[in-house]
Amino acid sequence: MEEEKSLDLMGIKPVAKAVEKATDKTVDGLGSFFGAICMPAAEEFGLLLKDKVAAYRQRNLEKISQKAKNKIEHQKIEISGQANPVLIREVLEEASWCEDEEIQSMWAGLLSVAAGNTAVSDDSLVYTDTLKRLTPFQARLINEIYFDPRCCSVKPPIGNHEGDVFYPENKLIYSVVDVLEIYPGDLSEIVPIANASHEKILATENDHSIALSRFRPQIEALKVLGLIHDVKFLNNGKEGIYVFPSLKGLDFFMRCLGYSVYPLEAFILTLQHWNKLKDIDPFTCQKT
Repeated sequence: MEEEKSLDLMGIKPVAKAVEKATDKTVDGLGSFFGAICMPAAEEFGLLLKDKVAAYRQRNLEKISQKAKNKIEHQKIEISGQANPVLIREVLEEASWCEDEEIQSMWAGLLSVAAGNTAVSDDSLVYTDTLKRLTPFQARLINEIYFDPRCCSVKPPIGNHEGDVFYPENKLIYSVVDVLEIYPGDLSEIVPIANASHEKILATENDHSIALSRFRPQIEALKVLGLIHDVKFLNNGKEGIYVFPSLKGLDFFMRCLGYSVYPLEAFILTLQHWNKLKDIDPFTCQKT
C-alpha cells in the first residue's frame, strides 16, 4: 500500500478511477440504447463499445444517441428492436468520429428511422455512405436548401415531374452572403484573402466571388452525389447561386430528419403542410 502511494506522486489515481467509472457508465448506457434498437446483436455491440471505442468517440456517440432518443420520442416511433445491425455498425464505426452537431443530428435521424423498422424493411443503410462523405458546410447547405419554403413551391399534379428532378416555381436563388454565412467557422481561416477578417469578407462585395470560389468544389460535389440536380453560379458566382433540388436530395434530407415518407407527392405535401402551420406561403415567400 505504501509502495502504491509513493508511485502516485501526483495523486492522480483517484481521478483516473473516477474517469474509468464514468466511462464505464457511458459505455453501458450506449450499449443499452443500441442494444434496444438491434436486440439480436446487443451483446456484440456492447463488447465493441468496450473494446474498440475510445473516450473521444464515446462522447460523439453519446450525443448522437441522445439526439436519436429525442427524435424517437418526438415522433412517437415504436422501437422494433430489429434494426439492421450493419447500419448500427456503420454508426459505431463512422459516425463516432464526427463531432459536428449538424451531422450528428443527421446520423441521429437515420437511427431514429431505423429504430422503428426491421432489418428486412430498413433501407437506411443506403444513406450512410452519402452522409459520411459530407463536410459540415455541405450538411448545412443541404438543410438550408430543403428547409427552404421555396423548395416545396410545386403545384399538382406533382407526380408529373420526370426522373430525379422537380422544379419549384419560386426559384432557389441564394446570394453570395447567404452561402458564406452557412459556413460554421471563421471564413478568414480558409478564404485566401490577406488580412481579411470574417466580418470584412462578408461585408466586402469585391471579396465575395473569391470567397465563394473556396466553396465551389463542395457545392458542385453535392451534384455529383445526387443531393441536388444542378447548380448555376450566377455571373460566375458574383451574384450567388441558383440551386435545382432533386428527389434524392429531398429523400436524404427527410431521412436525416428522422422521417421516411414516400412518394415525391408525399414529400412535397409534407413540407407544404409544415409551412402552412407557420403561416408561410412557399409560392410567394422570399429567402428567409
